[in-house]
Amino acid sequence: MHENTGVVVLAHGSKLESAKETARRVSDSVKRNLKLKHIVPAYLQLCSPSLSDAIGELVGKGYRKIIIVPYFLFNGNHVTRDIPLAIEKEKGKYPEIDLICTKGLSEDERIMSGIVADRIKEVI
Repeated sequence: MHENTGVVVLAHGSKLESAKETARRVSDSVKRNLKLKHIVPAYLQLCSPSLSDAIGELVGKGYRKIIIVPYFLFNGNHVTRDIPLAIEKEKGKYPEIDLICTKGLSEDERIMSGIVADRIKEVI
């Protein structure tokens, strides 16, 4: 991956510390697996850092390309409306930064049936 690329794993957010820890563990695991230099968790609501804070942190560290991964199970209102609006707002603040949003998790067959099938097999 290019040296000037940072990554934000964007989760919903929760008041529960254990839910926030999941996004941190996912970010750390992806960082190790892909040998990324800088990947941070962020949250759409209820806790911090926010998407705006995470993008600001990465921009402050010199990243010029930022990939945002929506860590949401379904492509509901947050994924289809709220996140794109938030990213457009950030593009207005940082027009020189390339902000790229990946597809949502629900568009992957591993989520749609593979993992569900594995969970069923675990208890049969």
